[in-house]
Amino acid sequence: MVAGTGALVRSQLGASGVGRETVDRLARWLLAAVAVDLIFTRFVVRLAIFIPKGEPWATAGAVLGRVGAATDALVAIVGLLLLGALLVRAGRLGRGADRAILVALSVVAAGGLALVYLPPSPAISIVLDLLVAAVALAAGIRVGREGGTPVVARIGLVSLALALALAPLGRLVDLAGLLAGATDGRSEAAAGLAIGALGQLAFVLGAAFVGLGGVVSRRPFDRSSHRIAVLGLVAALVVLSAGARAPAMWGALAIWSVGLGGTVPTAAVALALGLAVAGLPMLYRRAPALAIGASIVLLSGYGLAASGLVLAGLLGVVLARSDALADPVTR
Repeated sequence: MVAGTGALVRSQLGASGVGRETVDRLARWLLAAVAVDLIFTRFVVRLAIFIPKGEPWATAGAVLGRVGAATDALVAIVGLLLLGALLVRAGRLGRGADRAILVALSVVAAGGLALVYLPPSPAISIVLDLLVAAVALAAGIRVGREGGTPVVARIGLVSLALALALAPLGRLVDLAGLLAGATDGRSEAAAGLAIGALGQLAFVLGAAFVGLGGVVSRRPFDRSSHRIAVLGLVAALVVLSAGARAPAMWGALAIWSVGLGGTVPTAAVALALGLAVAGLPMLYRRAPALAIGASIVLLSGYGLAASGLVLAGLLGVVLARSDALADPVTR
């Protein structure tokens, strides 16, 4: 998969630069990589904690762990390829704001790679978290101001961008509390928890509004739309059942998979998931860039520490603009 995407980028960088097909293909590869990462790395591998440790389960768990690690790396690799394609394309066709957002995102990506090999320091963490928040807010504002796409879905994407910005801001407030000391940092710790709760709420509301935007934009409803709506209902019922039958396991999996720490009620999460599952395929028919970008953000989760997922989530907000996947000739 990585070799194929790399060859695609190289073939498009010859005389004509990066075109719509390159960005579109890489965006879909990133969406697929993040989806597989969610299923294997953040769900199936974590679920293996709850199964017996004897054979053959131990061997199966080890194999799943290796697959999950490879998938985690794949998200970062495809994300970097997509970021490179967007940078080249913005250099030729983008506006100043587009270039500034992508340069800041490149610094975030470089910082995430550096932290793999270098010990983290408070100064580096502060700079990277501020850049993550700035990129998320700037890209979200640009999507919100764009016309020609469903308003409800754009509100949802802005809410998702706000969630991506609140996650690092909450970490910064927590860091300020730690630096202030155990006696003076209580107010900062409380503020960090409040920001984290607000971020989780914004993430769930964003999922709900993006899905609702797809549902209300689909007129008239055909047979395929009804099948997708049934799939969304099934997804919501699965979450409700899991939360009711095994609340402790469900809470742990929700934190590990998408970063929701129990602040938002399970019923609200189920409703948001059902709307997202039902609405995103319908939204794709009306606004494909917005649907792909929002899907990447949702699958990347809220506030997860993996640098590849942070990069993927920010790229999702950047891609949500309709001209992100537009043909250069028609811009």
